[in-house]
Amino acid sequence: MVYYLSFIFKYLKSLLSKPYKYLTILFFIWLYRVDFIPADGGGMAKVLQVVTIFGMLLLLIRKRNNIVLYSYCKTNYSVVSLLLLYSFALLSTFWAFIPTFAFFLSFQNIVLILFLIWLFSTIQDFKSMEKCFLAFIMLIILFETILYRVIVQSTIFIHYLPSASSAAMCFSYCISEYLSMKYRDTERKRYLKWCMIVSIAVLLTSTSSGANASAVFGFAIGLFFSGKIIYALLLVGVGIFLYLNQDLILHLLLFIMPGKDIDELQSVTGRRELWNTMIALANQKPIFGWGFACIERAATVFGDKSSPDAHNNFLGMYGSLGYIGLVLFIYHYIVNTLYIFRRKTRIGFLGLLAASCCSMLNGYSFGFMSGKGCSITVIYFSLVILSFAYGKCRYYTK
Repeated sequence: MVYYLSFIFKYLKSLLSKPYKYLTILFFIWLYRVDFIPADGGGMAKVLQVVTIFGMLLLLIRKRNNIVLYSYCKTNYSVVSLLLLYSFALLSTFWAFIPTFAFFLSFQNIVLILFLIWLFSTIQDFKSMEKCFLAFIMLIILFETILYRVIVQSTIFIHYLPSASSAAMCFSYCISEYLSMKYRDTERKRYLKWCMIVSIAVLLTSTSSGANASAVFGFAIGLFFSGKIIYALLLVGVGIFLYLNQDLILHLLLFIMPGKDIDELQSVTGRRELWNTMIALANQKPIFGWGFACIERAATVFGDKSSPDAHNNFLGMYGSLGYIGLVLFIYHYIVNTLYIFRRKTRIGFLGLLAASCCSMLNGYSFGFMSGKGCSITVIYFSLVILSFAYGKCRYYTK
């Protein structure tokens, strides 16, 4: 535990020193706004949104004036396909149901991608980059889980999907890299182990079935491609057994997820009716959609369901950006997954593959790419950018 706390403190201290200090402060103010101040929370929400995002962009340009050109032209297909998706989302401002929503939420995602590209480009060796990535995730998870309990709900078990899904991705990355380690590296084993322990603690105190299921899926990916095929198949077998015995899994979920009831769980936490409403609205504008992150608002105005999130990346993209946006989104997923899969035997890449697959499964219950950004969005963007950054760095510093 002492090692873990010193590990986190060291990287927090680094992020609060030059040249990272002001960008880090603006990022965590943005995260606080996203997590704890609703978009319709009055003038303060709008001021914080504008100040943090435009402030980050100005600081990035000041630190690296070619950051936009570099990001679009000098990175890999995974990063470029992600940028093209949100560039089209930004373009949807011109036909969006609520233009300000479409503009700010798509522009925000582009700035976050640029910020992460700059952050990881300042590090030259793999171990420092991986440590920075994991410390960054841990800071986000601890920031959210502690503040949520202080501000919203002071209980052990909470239903807060961003921190739970972030923990699932972190666990998937760490367990896969831990299982596939080819070289004896005690320090690396230690920080991977402690990040796993914290992630498991967050998952066990979360009532998010989607996050827990995605963590198991990421674990299975890590087992399978690290050569533990029998264990992976056993894990998949347990999953199939539970799927075929729905009554058993419902009662298990009721036991480990206090605060939910049978009706909620049987209707995928009450989302099925929302999805039906959104599909009906999306079919009215199938080519270009309602504008980025606007299908949820359209459902609130024209439907009988109110929700700030589509609770599904694929449906959210189709409703917001039509068939064009959905194709760009699927194209990005395919390109990114194949790029990482082909390099899965290299250090770091199996973790990226497992965490990316974990996030993909998370996307069936939370629209973290199709709507408002959150910590899950940032961590997924980090995985994509690391697929580029890992290929350019050395293992150790000279």
